[in-house]
Amino acid sequence: MFVITISKRKIVKIVAVAVCAVVVGAAAVGVKGFFVQDSTTAIMSKGTRLSTTQDMIDYIASKGFAADIQTAQVTEVEIPKKFDANFEVFNEKIKQTDGLSLEKYKGDKVNKWTFDLLEYNSESGAAAVLLIRKEKLIGAYILEKPDGVAKAMVKTEVPQATL
Repeated sequence: MFVITISKRKIVKIVAVAVCAVVVGAAAVGVKGFFVQDSTTAIMSKGTRLSTTQDMIDYIASKGFAADIQTAQVTEVEIPKKFDANFEVFNEKIKQTDGLSLEKYKGDKVNKWTFDLLEYNSESGAAAVLLIRKEKLIGAYILEKPDGVAKAMVKTEVPQATL
């Protein structure tokens, strides 16, 4: 049989060490949560960095659309230095998507990524278009086919028929 005797000082030290370990562990979990965001939170933030095609597909999915990664196409386009009335209307559509705007990018060359949308509610289909400059999302919209009408990348609810 063993007998262990512990003084008050030792008990206080053991409790202090245990409390410190709990505090350090909780702080580590909190710091990780602060620096590591889930993909949805990261995608929703302004100035979203989209460095891979999968990042772009995830962004489109966060808006409620399904895009076909196999149809990805990229072209370089130049944002006009001066916006005419039509381009102002177009920029307003872009502003409806996460508050993005092309104003700061007048005259800049950007990459225009297009992806065919799956299950879009029009007969001819549509494409999701992302405008990206230096891996930063600067504009996003839906381009309906074949007429080329640009719409904000905002999922609209289709009213259900009632009986």
